[in-house]
Amino acid sequence: MSSLWDSFENFRRKLIVFLVRNVFNLVHLLAVQRDRTLATTAYAASAETLYIPSRDSTRKIKAYLYTPPTGSASPSLPKPVLVNWHGSGWTIPFHGSDVAFCARIAKELDVYVVDADYRKAPENPFPAALDDVKDVLDWVASQPERFDASRVAVSGASAGGSLALVASSTLRASLKVDIKAVLAHYPVTDLGLKAEDRVIPKPVAPLPPPILELFYSNYVGTDVAMRKDPRVSPMYARVEDYPQTVVIVTCEGDTLSVEAKRLAEKLDDGSRKVVKCVLEGMNHGYDVGAKPGTKLWDRREKAHALMIESLKDSFRKG
Repeated sequence: MSSLWDSFENFRRKLIVFLVRNVFNLVHLLAVQRDRTLATTAYAASAETLYIPSRDSTRKIKAYLYTPPTGSASPSLPKPVLVNWHGSGWTIPFHGSDVAFCARIAKELDVYVVDADYRKAPENPFPAALDDVKDVLDWVASQPERFDASRVAVSGASAGGSLALVASSTLRASLKVDIKAVLAHYPVTDLGLKAEDRVIPKPVAPLPPPILELFYSNYVGTDVAMRKDPRVSPMYARVEDYPQTVVIVTCEGDTLSVEAKRLAEKLDDGSRKVVKCVLEGMNHGYDVGAKPGTKLWDRREKAHALMIESLKDSFRKG
């Protein structure tokens, strides 16, 4: 009887994931297309599709490489590189949704941007996504003719922001690149936090607790101790493991802002530059497909400008 119940629960979970994925991508289809058009017209994006080797010789990791414009720096010299991971709840395939951000960084800072995919749960639970993160960064280190491994930054939104924070803290000592900065856009930082601890004064289209629980249980299960592992929740990483520049942008209407702000406060101990920003009236995922002239656009411009300036300063010092 137990086996039959487990089979039913497994089928139910897969059905819910299937529906969530399809509804999510349908809702965001036009928004992502707007950002792709913007990347081409405003930032003259030149993106190459790569397939990066993984630790599994039978599988490669898809990535988009944004090449900076030539002229402002010698093309014969390796350039700094930003490695980015998209939001997904560790469940939704949404690779390429950060196209506007990636293209703008490449153009304005004259650096390479690697926008990398990663495996999704429940088909590939923890540590699959994190293994892909490390494999991509190891690949960056193996390309010295193109990338300056002494000037690397990582970034991401939502679950991608969480992966970037883990890469820049718990994974950092094991990497062959020197991560100078991490840019986290409305990141998940504490999977062990209870729903009642995420109450905020002015929620704006908050992520429903059952959906968050679906994402988290898909990724890492229900064990509380595992959810507080620093490889899963960057809130529990050692402060001293973080790089010299940390940027955490949160949204006032996002329930995940509670944990993100806590991490920012924890890291702001005088040992590093911590840039904290709360976007008034914004919700989780507000930035995808933002239209010019809207409040969403203005807030995205503010967030991107802040991250660009912090990254510029970080690479300059490097």
